[in-house]
Amino acid sequence: MNRKLISKAISDIDDAFIAEAQSAPVANTGHSPERTSNMGKYENKKSKAGIRRLASLAAAACLVFSLGLTAYALNLFGIREMFKSHNRELPEAADPYIQHQTEATTAQEDWSARVTESLCDSSRILVTVSVSGGDKYIVAPTDASASDSVALIGISGEQTLEEYAASQGKQLLFVGASLLRNEHLGVFTQAEKFVSASEGEIHILVDATRSGGEATDSAICYLHGRTVDDEVLRLEVPFTLSQTPATNEGQFVPVDANAIPGITVIDATVEETPLGWTVRIISTVPDQHAFDNIKKMDCDEITDFEGGGFVLEDDGTWSTTWSMGKGNISNTLTVHFYDWDNELIGDILFMKK
Repeated sequence: MNRKLISKAISDIDDAFIAEAQSAPVANTGHSPERTSNMGKYENKKSKAGIRRLASLAAAACLVFSLGLTAYALNLFGIREMFKSHNRELPEAADPYIQHQTEATTAQEDWSARVTESLCDSSRILVTVSVSGGDKYIVAPTDASASDSVALIGISGEQTLEEYAASQGKQLLFVGASLLRNEHLGVFTQAEKFVSASEGEIHILVDATRSGGEATDSAICYLHGRTVDDEVLRLEVPFTLSQTPATNEGQFVPVDANAIPGITVIDATVEETPLGWTVRIISTVPDQHAFDNIKKMDCDEITDFEGGGFVLEDDGTWSTTWSMGKGNISNTLTVHFYDWDNELIGDILFMKK
């Protein structure tokens, strides 16, 4: 059966029915909780001058629901479903490039992890992974604490996570996921999204931004677990990546590189992939004080893009990357710069080479 049709069919089903289908009625509250954690080499502007806060990389929680279709259910917690459950849509053009990682499983005696899907283009790597606590662990997001309510993992009642685990004769395990070999993949920031499918199973979406270039075919998803006694558990799940093709590639140069105080724009690289438009702008900073006055940018030609902010590169330049943009770019690109009062500073007009 077509995964898009099934996804569309379940998109409006009430969470209570979804929860009832996927776990024992006594244990579940009828809501699939979600949690987000961010990782990466960037800092908030207010914590260190010159380093920009990157826009939160979107990602989302998942739906769970029994369809009686075993083959489909194995990948129900996939990338498209993660996006849909968070009121976002993955472009349909990306569907043929979603890799189903059916053999990417690693297990220890008491817990296991399975990479289910992956999707990669020049600016993003999306990976979904399912973690099971087996018979020993109650599984919770990595940034949770033992004193958090059991509602965090979809269980009703007044108990904390620690109290509930003790009542079940199990231990708490806080888990997270990230991609290893960051330089190998060109990854510079990562974010995690969590959804608890049951007390012993959690699903994670790793959303990594990357600096472009060709990603090689090998990757490793690193799972880290922590108990309340600070025991650290680790799993590494190898899997393969296949980068989507790019079209409409082009390099754009500014008509006036110094039109915005504090920044000299070098060029912009533009390409379209099945995930949407990616725009990467490279600049230098001759005036740090004026540069710090820049809060954000937007663009006439594309909308709904993700990313933003400035990242200091190893060569001393600053880059800004937008991904998954919608719209149309032909021979021009118009970028607007705004200050911290959301007032327009000025525009840079780019022309295609």
